[in-house]
Amino acid sequence: MKKVFAVAAVAGMAVLASCGNAEDLAKKMQDSIAKADSELNVKMQMAADSTKMADSIAAEEAKMKAAADSTAAAAHADSVAKKLIK
Repeated sequence: MKKVFAVAAVAGMAVLASCGNAEDLAKKMQDSIAKADSELNVKMQMAADSTKMADSIAAEEAKMKAAADSTAAAAHADSVAKKLIK
């Protein structure tokens, strides 16, 4: 009879111990989801910033090319006017 009570006591403790862990597990899962969501938001913001920077660089390069083309065209026109080239 002592063995039956001992087994019942151990089983009861196991049941009681597992009940509290369900709440901890749910909280840990929510925290994990929140952390993953936060990391995703940071990565998305970094991607947007990177795209914006690449667009800005491309626009600046286009301005510089236009300025260089304009300077080259002016130099060519000047050389033609001075009859240095045809």
